[in-house]
Amino acid sequence: MYKILTLNDIEELVTIIPKIDYTAALSPFETSETVIKACETTKRFRFATVCVYPTWVALAKQHMAGSKQGILVTVAFPHGSTTTAAKVAETKQCLLDGATEIDMVVNIARLLDKDYAYVKNDIAEVVNLAASYNAGVKVIIETGYLSDEQKKIVAEIGVEAGAEYIKTCTGFGPGKATLHDIVLLKSVVGDRAKIKASGGVASLEDQLLFIKHGASRVAGRGNIVDQLIEIGFAPQA
Repeated sequence: MYKILTLNDIEELVTIIPKIDYTAALSPFETSETVIKACETTKRFRFATVCVYPTWVALAKQHMAGSKQGILVTVAFPHGSTTTAAKVAETKQCLLDGATEIDMVVNIARLLDKDYAYVKNDIAEVVNLAASYNAGVKVIIETGYLSDEQKKIVAEIGVEAGAEYIKTCTGFGPGKATLHDIVLLKSVVGDRAKIKASGGVASLEDQLLFIKHGASRVAGRGNIVDQLIEIGFAPQA
């Protein structure tokens, strides 16, 4: 059983908070009001990024203006089975609208079909475009659909294709972030890429556990903000 964090654990809290991608607006039924609120929350707590769908990037750019926090946008979300050309086009529009980071879903169908050359090129095309806008790419592999061997294979493909991060889950599939997968993915990528823990991250304690075992980013929704407020962590003015 891990330690329950309190306001006295300021060192741990300061470790976690700037690594959070805030995902409160990442539900299909969330409106512009939620997006604006998520932007304000991200700025106040100084999370790493606010996460939005492509349709809300321009709005997020407007409300994140002047801040040091990024705008993370999902591409081919949540199943990844659009064509490479469609992913590239979606990525380009997101970048033009103000995205600073891209989280793309791997082509799960092609991966399961063992068409690894397609999967690698699919990732590389998005990575190369994003790089021209100085943006990094996280590749979401949807661990819940994969065996450990498949996780290893796609993590290696992601590294070879130039992805900055290998990310566990969208949160819309059957899987969630687990310590097992963080350790497994870290053992494959080492220092060649970073790891993001996403999907069903329930608490600050979960986030800290994942960070301690190799994650450089962690997803966080409103439950994380509720926990911070409950323990008395004051947001930035």
